[in-house]
Amino acid sequence: MRATVFTALLTALLLSACGSSSDNQVVRERGDQNSSSASTATVTTLEAPSSTTAVPEAPDTSASFGKKEEPEFGAGGLAADLEAWANRDLPLFITASHIDVSDIERISLFRSNAGHDYSDSFESCCSMKHYYRPFDYYEKRFTQPIFSPVDGVILYIGVDESAGEASWLRDYKETTGKQPPYDYLDTKVFIRPDKAPNLWVRLHHVSPAKEILAAVVPSSGMEQMLGVAAPASPGFRVKAGDSIGVGLGEISIERHLSGNGVPSPCTSAETQNQWGQLPGCKAERQFHSIFEFMTDDVFNDYAELADVDRNDFIISATERLVAPLRCDGEAFETRDIGGYFQLQEGETTAPTTSTPVQQQSEESLPSTETLAQQKPIIASVEGAGSSLTQRFETQAGFSLVIASDGGPLEIEVNTGEGPRVIYNRPPGDGIATYESGALGASEVSIAIDADSSVSWRLVIVAP
Repeated sequence: MRATVFTALLTALLLSACGSSSDNQVVRERGDQNSSSASTATVTTLEAPSSTTAVPEAPDTSASFGKKEEPEFGAGGLAADLEAWANRDLPLFITASHIDVSDIERISLFRSNAGHDYSDSFESCCSMKHYYRPFDYYEKRFTQPIFSPVDGVILYIGVDESAGEASWLRDYKETTGKQPPYDYLDTKVFIRPDKAPNLWVRLHHVSPAKEILAAVVPSSGMEQMLGVAAPASPGFRVKAGDSIGVGLGEISIERHLSGNGVPSPCTSAETQNQWGQLPGCKAERQFHSIFEFMTDDVFNDYAELADVDRNDFIISATERLVAPLRCDGEAFETRDIGGYFQLQEGETTAPTTSTPVQQQSEESLPSTETLAQQKPIIASVEGAGSSLTQRFETQAGFSLVIASDGGPLEIEVNTGEGPRVIYNRPPGDGIATYESGALGASEVSIAIDADSSVSWRLVIVAP
């Protein structure tokens, strides 16, 4: 009750304080780039530290990270003097896999268009974390073991207080027709590594073990944004490889360069523009790929499955500058295309001869009404393999909702200005859905390029 009342009061104060003043807008500039597309706001200029995208060599830690160098910790739980740590070389502190890599089909690239905008104080409109997609995703969604990748201490558990149903939950229920386990708690787990006390390892969408929940009281995103969330004392200590719960393998590395060290939900340009005057947005943070700080032993788990090196999972800042993404709020205008590295191929099962492939797929794909989610339906079409729809007209633009039972699948739209790919699904099995952002056009045709075994359903809805 205390946390609920506290949060409500803070929210009311914030709403009255923010108003519509343009003085609260914040610009986020790239660390090593001068790009006009990074943000539309124009007040505060931030200078990023030198890029660390290139995978570092393991430094000599015999003197720098011994017990004699243990830092003094600040009120937020990280090293008290974050500015002194800002340009300090860090060791390869990720010494265990946070997920069983042998279960993983594909992994999103750092700075990709997977998911939504998740970016730091210096870049925008890119995903600066990694999504891990296991085989049989919907079957493993609530049972996939998650492990600590570091020796460290869990000091925060974050819970969302957003209104409405979370997108992942809606997707799960619509796709499977099932409810999640009653005791599943969707949280963010923050671990401070012993060898990198100026950053958080954030594990997203985890249901923590009971003993962790008993030791670490969850805090809200608003408390973190205000910088008033307090770390657990003493927290819950973990060793690399310890089980911490179940959930997804989504993970990010968030180095704090200033501020009090409290984890921040300020992770997009939209959030910066809305809440830029609050401590959680004012504190400078630089995000990293986990592949920058893995030991060779950990990376070998990946190399055994595919012919890869660390930079195969990272889009560099320079590459992103040359080919910038476009966002509508936190949503990418074009999502997931080229955003994942295929670590291994899934197993395919040949259909029985007694039942046509398309009939099996139609029964398993979400219905037209389910995909529309109560939006007005302009048109719908379904089929298998490659196809070209007839042109149709709209008066106020449209969004396209796609469901498919496998890949490869590519969807291309033509609004009279030439064809444009808006969705690309790599080879694989299992039901997947996708909804595009609003597309402003009066006439449109859609081309579907897919393997003959792939069944799909498209629903065109009013925005």
